[in-house]
This record gives sequence, C-alpha cells and structure tokens, in this order.
Amino acid sequence: MATILKEPSNKWLLYFSIVFTVLFVGIGAAFAPIQLAIFSMIPLFLILACWQFRIAILVMLVLASGLIPKALTPTLPFLGGRIRAEDMFLMLLLVIGAFRLIVKMDRFKNHRLWYPFYFFAILVVLSLLIAFLNNNRLKYIMFESRVILYWFYAVLLFISIKRVEHLRATVNFIILMSSLVAAAMVFQTFTGIQILTDSRFDPLITNSDVNHKFMRSFFGGFQGFVVFSLVLMLARLARREVSASIAIPVLLLLILSLIVNFGRGLWAVTFASVFIASVWLGWRSFVKIWTTLLFVASMIASASVLIMPDLLDAIVSRVISVDREIKSGDSWDWRVIEMEHGIKTIKEHPIRGIGLGGEYMPVINKNMAEDQTAMSHNSYLYIALKFGLLGLLFPAWLCVALLLKAKQIGDTLSIAIGSAFMDPVLVGYTQMEWVHMFGVLFMATMVGLLVAHDRLRNTLGNL
Repeated sequence: MATILKEPSNKWLLYFSIVFTVLFVGIGAAFAPIQLAIFSMIPLFLILACWQFRIAILVMLVLASGLIPKALTPTLPFLGGRIRAEDMFLMLLLVIGAFRLIVKMDRFKNHRLWYPFYFFAILVVLSLLIAFLNNNRLKYIMFESRVILYWFYAVLLFISIKRVEHLRATVNFIILMSSLVAAAMVFQTFTGIQILTDSRFDPLITNSDVNHKFMRSFFGGFQGFVVFSLVLMLARLARREVSASIAIPVLLLLILSLIVNFGRGLWAVTFASVFIASVWLGWRSFVKIWTTLLFVASMIASASVLIMPDLLDAIVSRVISVDREIKSGDSWDWRVIEMEHGIKTIKEHPIRGIGLGGEYMPVINKNMAEDQTAMSHNSYLYIALKFGLLGLLFPAWLCVALLLKAKQIGDTLSIAIGSAFMDPVLVGYTQMEWVHMFGVLFMATMVGLLVAHDRLRNTLGNL
C-alpha cells in the first residue's frame, strides 16, 4: 500500500525541463520574438508536468473549458490544419507519463475497464493499415488519429491520483471549472459579450425565426462536465454530503447554463442522466433530488417572470417546436443524407471498414465543409465506417463495463460518473461525441476517475 500511495521523486525530470525551457526561450527569441510569449507556454507546461504531474493533468481541463482565449494559446500549422495547444500538451503528458511508468515512478494497474481499450487499440492498428492500403488522405488520417490519442487521458489521470485527497481535489476542480463555464455562459447570454471564444455564440433561432433578445451560448468542450457536476451535486445534497448553502447556488448556476444553451437534445439527455442517478440512489434520494430540482426550477421561473419574462417564452417555444423543426430543418435532412451514404458504404465494407481518414460520400454541394466527405454527425455510424461493424463493440463494451462498475461501487461519485457517461452515449446518435477531441476527453476523464476511485477503494476500503 505504501508503494501505491508514495509520491515519487522527480528532480531529474524537473532539471531536464528547466534546461529545455532555457534553450527553447533562447532559440525562440531569435526567430519568433513576437510569438515567444505565447509559445513559452509549451516549455512552462513541461516544467509543470515534470514538477507537478497531477496539476498538469488538470490543465488539460482548463484548456477544454474555453475560458482561456484562443489568441493566448499556441497553435502550429500542420498538413493544412492546425495543431491545438491541447494536442501539444497531451503529447508532452504522454511522453512524461510513459517515462514515469518506465522508471516506476508511477504504477499502472490492470482493471476490467481497460479491456475495451485493448480491443480498441487492435482495431485502430488494423484501421490504420487499411487506411494506408486504401491510400486515404494523410490529412484526414492524422486528424482522426489525433482524436484517438485523447483516450490515453484516462490512463494519465489514473496514474496521477494516488491518494483520496487527490481524487477529491480532482472532482472538486471539475465542479469549480464547470461552475466557471456555467457563469460565463449565463453572462454571455444576458449581456451579449462573448467570453468562451472557442465555442459558438449565435442568436437563438427556432424554426428559422431569429430571436434577437437572446444569444445562444454553447459549452464547447465542457458540456459533459457540467452534466456530471449537476448530477454529483444533486446526489451529494440528497445524501447530505454537502450543505444546501453550497449546493443550491452551484445548482442554480449549472441549470441556468443548461437553459441558455437552448439545446433540446441536451435538456433531454440531462434529464435522463439525473433520472438514472436518482433511481440508482434509492427512493429517498429520488424524492430529494426531484424536490430540489423543482425548487431550483421554481426559483428560476419566478425570477424570470419578474426580470426577464421573455426567457420562459423562448424555452416553451424551443420545446414545442421540435416536430416542426425536424420536418423542415436542413440539419435533419443532412443527417439523413449521411446515414444513406454511410449505410451503403458499410454494406460494401462490413468487416474491415474503410479505415481512418476514409471518405464515404462525394461532394454533394458547394456548401459542404472539406472534411464532411469523411466525417459523420452520428458517432456510431462513423465507428462502423472506419472500423467495421465489429468496431461498435468498443462503445457498447465500454459503456456496459463502466455502468456495471459504477453500480457495483454505488456511492455518489461512481453513480454520478455512470449517469453522466450516458450524456455522450445518447448524444452520440446525433453528434460526434465519440470522435471529437472534447467528447473523448470527457469520457476518458470519467473512466480515469472511476478506475482511480475503485483502486483507492480496494486499497483503503470504502471511502
């Protein structure tokens, strides 16, 4: 037990990173003095990762939140696209994490939740082989492979959590970041001033009617984390693990952010996640959770009637317009086109798929984005296309294994993880959650938290 929980010495990594930073800044000052301030984040992050690996892991979540303006994060041109700061930092973390495992500064422990990833790794290797045999476009291969690397975040998070205090600090940090993102979204909607520069910020449109009174804020990479934080705070309040004076303000903020997103699909999956958690927690917690939600909803409704009555009208309009928007919307028509071409291609290559970077549909109109011939809004259609029908076993296996483990542990954290994981599982039918870097980052975070929680529980007993 002492070996598992011991904090390793990392002075040599720290010395190396400092030398690297001095050289980087010295060379960079000669060639790119203007961009030096921004690109110095890379060696500074390296120092942080070598000195405080666990904190560096959490920096990835800060970048995903969108709270740091895009202009202040480094990007590099590559194959016609750009490598984001998150990509560069993840690469550094993978190198340092691998080094820590090799020299046994950290330990990797096998777990049943890793088995789906072993299977997926085999599929990825085969898919890459098929991609090169089919001469798929290198740009698309690199772009889609880059997203897959974010699954390694689960392992990085797992090896960084060695103590109960680490686990609690990580979870509380996620709640804090979710609250900050929620506050930014609410501020954006009611002031019209954009803060989250890495996510969409558009006028509210319902059935082609533009509502100029409200701007629609999007979560960017933090949607899943907000749902997780909401479910966890409700569960903790129901089981008296947190005081109402702390929980209610946080819940108000999180729920308001979900409202101003005006995403009907998001509302539906959030409802499903909360419902699953409340059922798992037992009937007493079920009553407390839904009573709390009704109380918070009544507070928001009352404030809206007094301060901004048009908000309730906008919410009702979004809810009752679902059927009309499906029948008349271009978004729905495009998804049907993707499905038709995707199913046709799957029938031609049901076993091996078309490989990463493979294109399954021609350019239909001039308004298509360049990569739309290779991408699909339906995550599961994408997986079947790139990895063959056997590839669908990966999300199914991972989802079932995670839910069973969460139910087995049965405390508020594990149940919140399992319930919130249903957000990308359900949204994946209409969005690219399983093939988008931030969707994968969220799911990897949930897996890493649950495995770390299970390890600590087995080592130290019930937490």
